Amino acid sequence: MNGDGKAEVAVGVPGESLDAATGTGAVILLKGASKAVGGMTGKGAIAYNQSTAGVPGVSESGDDFGRQVSLSDLNKDGKADLTATAPGEDGAFADSGALWNLYGSASGLTTTGAGTLSPVKLGAPEKDAKFGHTLGG
Repeated sequence: MNGDGKAEVAVGVPGESLDAATGTGAVILLKGASKAVGGMTGKGAIAYNQSTAGVPGVSESGDDFGRQVSLSDLNKDGKADLTATAPGEDGAFADSGALWNLYGSASGLTTTGAGTLSPVKLGAPEKDAKFGHTLGG
């Protein structure tokens, strides 16, 4: 995420609940560490969901945010970016689904410039689309 050469891991937690809303979902970013501590640690882990400042949308029951996650350099700046899906996200219809992109920076993952993509933005049918149920790369 920040280009320090240490691997980060994004873990989807689609069943995570937020307050009274169940199954809203989240993504937890585990930061890389030196090989001396096994290469991975929970220290400094950060959780992202639709209620995180700068992430488009609102956490709602059944969104399933984090059902699929991917780390890749989408904007070709040498830093890993996060794609997370929520097939239960409601648009004009229930469960139309959507995906989000958050970008890596020198300080790590940032919500600045975060974007979302849904079936309606693609001109595709929305009803029960569950867009983002599967993510390949």
